[in-house]
Amino acid sequence: MESNLPDNVKGLVRMCRPNLLRLLVFIAFTLPTLPVAVGQMPGGCPPMPGIHIPQSGYQAPIIDYYQGQHPDVWQGDQPIERFLTDLAIRSWARVEYLHYEFEGPKSFQLGAPVLNAADPLTVADNLNGGLSTGVGVIPTLGPMSLKDISGVRGTWGLDLHNADLEVQVFGFGDNDSTFRMTNLQGFRLTGTEATGTVARPNVVLPLLSSGAPADAASANYLIFDESYSARLRTSMWGAEATMLTKAYMPGEGPAWQWLGGFRYLQHNETFSQTGVYNNGGTAADRITQIAGTTVNNLYGPEIGARASLNHRWFTLSATPRVAFALNDYTATTTSGPLIDPADPVNRVSQTEIDFTPIVQLGLSAQFKITPNFSIFGGYDFLWMYRLTRPYQNIVYDSEPDLGGAFVPNIRQGVTHEPFNAKGLNLGFVFQY
Repeated sequence: MESNLPDNVKGLVRMCRPNLLRLLVFIAFTLPTLPVAVGQMPGGCPPMPGIHIPQSGYQAPIIDYYQGQHPDVWQGDQPIERFLTDLAIRSWARVEYLHYEFEGPKSFQLGAPVLNAADPLTVADNLNGGLSTGVGVIPTLGPMSLKDISGVRGTWGLDLHNADLEVQVFGFGDNDSTFRMTNLQGFRLTGTEATGTVARPNVVLPLLSSGAPADAASANYLIFDESYSARLRTSMWGAEATMLTKAYMPGEGPAWQWLGGFRYLQHNETFSQTGVYNNGGTAADRITQIAGTTVNNLYGPEIGARASLNHRWFTLSATPRVAFALNDYTATTTSGPLIDPADPVNRVSQTEIDFTPIVQLGLSAQFKITPNFSIFGGYDFLWMYRLTRPYQNIVYDSEPDLGGAFVPNIRQGVTHEPFNAKGLNLGFVFQY
């Protein structure tokens, strides 16, 4: 049959013949072993005679690749984890409630100084024709109080083996102090509502005359016969970072540490006053507004020391320190309208840097309740040498206009004065 095939087909048959033979031999050899292989499957056919393959009881492990690729958030063996753990072990935190009193304006008299002032003071409206307006009283800031001011302070400490680091932040909420004199015309005789009496005086702000004090009888005044009010708003906050040396004579008993660091403190105040004049109710209200603001930014290095008496259950300490600070302050005075509702609003602002030392003394007692928790209390006294305050920066002046009559000229003259804050603190200390 092969002889009848074409030559190219003959070559293909000769090539496939040995391979076909090998395939038949392989099928004949493996066919008897198929029942054995099928019998190894679950639910397969029962074993049949033939070649048996040995079986093993070994179970391959099941690997949860999802869990292996998502380890625990905190394993504790990573470098950053060991660092944070050691940091927590060496740290402590303190939170305190502060109850302070700020130095107030005391009996500061508003307006310009006058010469030969009588009591009671009788004034004339020299800015408007010179008619007498009866008895007038010059207001003072004595009724204003900067007591019972609440705040909070937080401190974080770290043991650095041979030194201690303390970082502190504190702040006080805005404190408002206001006094008002309203219904000044009440109980005055009909027809004399604009004239002040000893019992119901007008409120007056004396003015300088071209920058110089004048006699009380001839001075220029801003006069209010309806009402007068003044408001002082104060706030303060700050932060500091200090390093303390390793304690001399560590352990129980007396100890001494030197300290050095850097502190920042901001003291803000706003003072405003509003007076109303309506000539006894016969004229439209003439509203006079005068205000001032100050922002004191104090910052600089500080040095000091801490003396303490340590016991197993309590620690008593005193921490005096002084900061050689710069005061980067901004003072602003705003006035107007003063007499006429059409008067412009004048605003004067000044920014300068001044040197202002800060002295602070802290006395404290800490009582240990547990190894990790303590109660803390103490007293603080803070003193700043030079601080600018808004009510002292207002210059009450009057200048002659083109016609020769005087007109008010409220301007700014920045001054500085010492300031102190003192009070109690109470809180707790937590140590890891």
